[in-house]
Order: sequence, then structure tokens, then C-alpha cells
Amino acid sequence: MEIPELADLIWLFEGEPERQYDDVGWPVGLHSFHLSRGPTAILFSIDATAGEAYISLYAGEEEIASLGRLRPLGRLSVERHRPDTESLTLWFRDESKEPIRIQTRPLICLAWDVMGLGEW
Repeated sequence: MEIPELADLIWLFEGEPERQYDDVGWPVGLHSFHLSRGPTAILFSIDATAGEAYISLYAGEEEIASLGRLRPLGRLSVERHRPDTESLTLWFRDESKEPIRIQTRPLICLAWDVMGLGEW
């Protein structure tokens, strides 16, 4: 799996990740990044070795979206669209699946295309 440098993810989420296990370093094991902007927060967790991610979006204290066991991931890319827009895109190995985008600046947003009922 292609992943950004840890420094790029720390820059994007504005802080160090929490590790699931203290005795293993990046990219082994689950690493969780948390970012808040006003009442909106996002928790992004990645196990790069397993090619798996988890995302939770919060409005205040309430979880309003949760995407778990996103796999198998093919790559992650940090993107700077304009001077004021930054995001992380999660691309799946199966290219028929649409990527998921986490915007971190100027606002926290989560975007993904969802198939309609009966579409496969």
C-alpha cells in the first residue's frame, strides 16, 4: 500500500497519532489521528500494514458518520488543492470503488460516492 510520510499526516491532522501498541512504530499497527474544528471533529485510524482504515465524524459530542474496515486500500494521498484547502484521499485496490475524501481545511468534510439501491 502506498502511504504518505508520517510527517505529512501529522501536518494534515495537526498532531501526532495515538498508537494502539507502544512497542511498534509507524506504519505497523493501528495509528489514530484526531482533528477538531469548531463543533466538528474527525477520527481517522489507519493500519497501513493491513491496508485498512476507520473514519468517524462528529458534530459536537455526537458521532454522525462511521466508516469502518475500509479495505483493501491501495494508496492514500495528501492533497493541497488551493492555499486554503487540504485533504486526504483513500483509494481502494479495486478501482471500481470510488475513493473516500477527508477534507481537513478550511472545514472538516467527509465525502464518498454511494451506490444506489440495487446497484452492484
